[in-house]
Amino acid sequence: MTAETSRHPAWVAPYLSTLGIDASESPGAPTLDTLRRLHRAHVERIAFENIDIQLGRPPGISPEESVGRILAGRGGYCFNLNNAFASLLTVLGYDVTLHRGQINGSAERAKPTSDEYGTHLALTVVIDGERWSIDVGLANSHYEPIPLREGTHVQGPFSFRLQMLPEIGPDAWRFFTDPVQTTFHSMDFTLAPAVWEDFSAYHAELSTSPRSPFVQTCELFRRDALGTDFILNDELTRDDAGGRSTRVLTSAEEWFEVAEQVFRLDLSAVGDDDRAALFERMQRAEAAWRARQAAAARPS
Repeated sequence: MTAETSRHPAWVAPYLSTLGIDASESPGAPTLDTLRRLHRAHVERIAFENIDIQLGRPPGISPEESVGRILAGRGGYCFNLNNAFASLLTVLGYDVTLHRGQINGSAERAKPTSDEYGTHLALTVVIDGERWSIDVGLANSHYEPIPLREGTHVQGPFSFRLQMLPEIGPDAWRFFTDPVQTTFHSMDFTLAPAVWEDFSAYHAELSTSPRSPFVQTCELFRRDALGTDFILNDELTRDDAGGRSTRVLTSAEEWFEVAEQVFRLDLSAVGDDDRAALFERMQRAEAAWRARQAAAARPS
């Protein structure tokens, strides 16, 4: 290990190893190229996932707990993933800021004021005088950092858009996902600095309320240079330049095999009974959703 990496906390080397960076290899001084490398590795290797929430055992979201999940071969949702990544980047010398954000399932659900933001933890990094949007916890969005400039930003097969929101506030922005990625419409955030404790109450609600989408639906996501893989309940989907392909996973064994191989999760601590119960729950939820869709499609 180099003298530089030896000065870091003990968790940094195994975190970097999880990202495919050898413990003896110091990332060096903060640069945009290294930031891109770290971001790409994070979304490729560390999945967005809410399995423990589905099992009724929501994890904590402190930086220590979030980093611990990653070292144990797990992922998390935005409060875990962006909290952990912010901790890593800060130790490596990057100028990182946490921000309060809001996921919009549709344009109609967007909040009218940034005072209500907090259901998403967003990040920015300032490097070489420019601010960049960083997000390893926004499901099927960023593959690399995106410069905080209005306009369209293309990454692989997807086109994203950033827009200022002066009607909400001078520091408010909206990130639009690619229209082909139908899991959510956009994410609003304010550049006002936040701390991780600001999200504790939102985490308690999102991880336990029956109304929460994270309680209602089991979600796994990972990005790579060519597209996105994701699972919603028992349905596995791949979005890339060739379009969308989907298949239903038909057993708990198949589901967990995909979770472990495609999404790189270490689920050895999830026992057989929990695996069977989780898969049965997902099938019930998906059957109810399909029944509602079929009823809505029938002529009145």
